[in-house]
Amino acid sequence: MHETSIVIGLLQSLSDLADRENAKKITKVRIKIGKLSGIVVDSFQFAFDTLKGEFKKIKDAELTIEETPARYRCNDCKKEFEIDSVYFPECPQCNSLNLSLISGEELEVIDVEIEV
Repeated sequence: MHETSIVIGLLQSLSDLADRENAKKITKVRIKIGKLSGIVVDSFQFAFDTLKGEFKKIKDAELTIEETPARYRCNDCKKEFEIDSVYFPECPQCNSLNLSLISGEELEVIDVEIEV
């Protein structure tokens, strides 16, 4: 479960942020995880909830995860579209396989709420 190591890195970064900003604690964290990122959202949430207690200023933080869909642009007809399938996507307008991925691989922190 690689989500655990990713969460440990996130928690360490949040702890460093809290120290740098002289925060009493971090209360909320909002992140974006793309459907094609290879991260299992439930496992990520579980790891966060389990491990946050190891970090004094994060132990009560609430994590909100926004999952972003896979979004492509067809290089032939220029149509942009979202798709659930991760295997061999094709353009719904012209059936082309000549696609560019626009989003869906993200793992990013959107915002962090701290108490000072």
